[in-house]
Amino acid sequence: MTYQLRELASPDDWEAMHRIRLETLFTQERHPGLVYDRAHPDDTEPAHRKFLLMLDGVPIGTTRLDPRDEGGILRLVAIVPGLQRQGHGSVLEALLIDYARARGMKRLWLNAAPEAVGFYEKLGWTPQVWDEEEFVSFARDCVQMTKPI
Repeated sequence: MTYQLRELASPDDWEAMHRIRLETLFTQERHPGLVYDRAHPDDTEPAHRKFLLMLDGVPIGTTRLDPRDEGGILRLVAIVPGLQRQGHGSVLEALLIDYARARGMKRLWLNAAPEAVGFYEKLGWTPQVWDEEEFVSFARDCVQMTKPI
């Protein structure tokens, strides 16, 4: 198995990112009535880095890294449903940490879905409120976490 963390570079990459998000994060069960915005300003912001996790050349995961202070905020972390709980999320996190460290980042933050908190704690993340304004958005039910890198 060969993994690669790849920044979005083509229309096919963008389509893969949207597909994974829609299958995993923005389902009607999780967000009834929500209309997913494929051109959301946070995704089109040039400083926000968008990634695909590739496994043997096939996109199986996605995330975005938004710069903040001395680090970055992980956003919209997702592994395709049929491949969850097989270690791919840990690989995504490790590759993203390598990317962030190479750019001088020292800390990461994220908004974890309540059912994902245990996963992140196993990887060394700690619950900590880092921005209460985040709770006003769709992250209102999330647990804020941080990790020094």
